[in-house]
Amino acid sequence: MFDSDRGNTDITLCIFPHLREFIAIDARENLLGGPVVLSLSISNVLGEDFYSKVELDFSKLLRRHDMGFLELMALPQQVEAVVRANSLKRIIAEIGINVAEESNDPRGSVGVLFFTGSLLGFEIVQLQEATQELFGNKLPPHAIEQLNEQLFTLIEKERSAIRDLTKHDLTGLISGKSGPYITLWESRGK
Repeated sequence: MFDSDRGNTDITLCIFPHLREFIAIDARENLLGGPVVLSLSISNVLGEDFYSKVELDFSKLLRRHDMGFLELMALPQQVEAVVRANSLKRIIAEIGINVAEESNDPRGSVGVLFFTGSLLGFEIVQLQEATQELFGNKLPPHAIEQLNEQLFTLIEKERSAIRDLTKHDLTGLISGKSGPYITLWESRGK
């Protein structure tokens, strides 16, 4: 189900787009104390250090003297890359891995699972099968059990957040506070 040509990752981040918490699985070989499953808060990642570094990097992007018009038009993608790189560095630091400032090497491979779409439809048995397939040879049984419990709890919270958001969008449409219309369904025929 989650096969990859690149093999298994050493660190896997499980991201829930509407939540302020996420899970990090550090399954690096030779990890002191063995593999670990961590529940982390986005508040710990998005601290003052993060914002200062993003602002500095954005300033460097914006103030380049050799920037042409086309590069200026690509600025949103470059800002996205800056935010992504700095987020990853902060998450890696939160896990306890120290990476040199000029380096982008977290000392292992990092994978990200976004829990959206069909992953949110998983019931507990499907989730157990998927985590066993992904981490069965890297995590001990008690860690996989802990991971399944945490993931399923966050899946339920993400489902609830999406329901609340949809309800809010529909309420805004009916009350007229969300603008003149909202697309509930769109046919994209050729």
